[in-house]
Amino acid sequence: MLRTIFAVTLAVILGATTVAIAGPSLLETRLLGFLTYLPPDYQAIAPAALKARLDGGDTPFLLDVREPEEFATGYIAGAVNIPIRAVPKALHRLPQSKSAEIITICPSGFRSAQVTMTLTLLGYTNVKTMVLGMREWNAQRFPIVR
Repeated sequence: MLRTIFAVTLAVILGATTVAIAGPSLLETRLLGFLTYLPPDYQAIAPAALKARLDGGDTPFLLDVREPEEFATGYIAGAVNIPIRAVPKALHRLPQSKSAEIITICPSGFRSAQVTMTLTLLGYTNVKTMVLGMREWNAQRFPIVR
């Protein structure tokens, strides 16, 4: 899923917003080739891996980009809630170092992937999306704070 989001975003950034009916464009072919060689954990972390790290005392900055009412239904301990629409105006709330690890969180991984890409484009070098978001975290029955 993260690869698809990356591909679509990159295509839009490069101006390739139309798709030929006859088949994939040269840009799409090259992009898919590039994505084929990305490591599976490229800018992503599975909920189980994040939980294991948190259980081990490793505490990356957890950026929950859900709306406040979504956040209030339950969040990962230590997460900071900055809704996706507010992230550009709240960069001062992120770690001062652009190399600090940031894990983005949302319900499904879609919004958080957008924020991960945006922060990367802004120069942050260690940003990851929690794959499948809070839905998967909750499905695994991992602990939440209410």
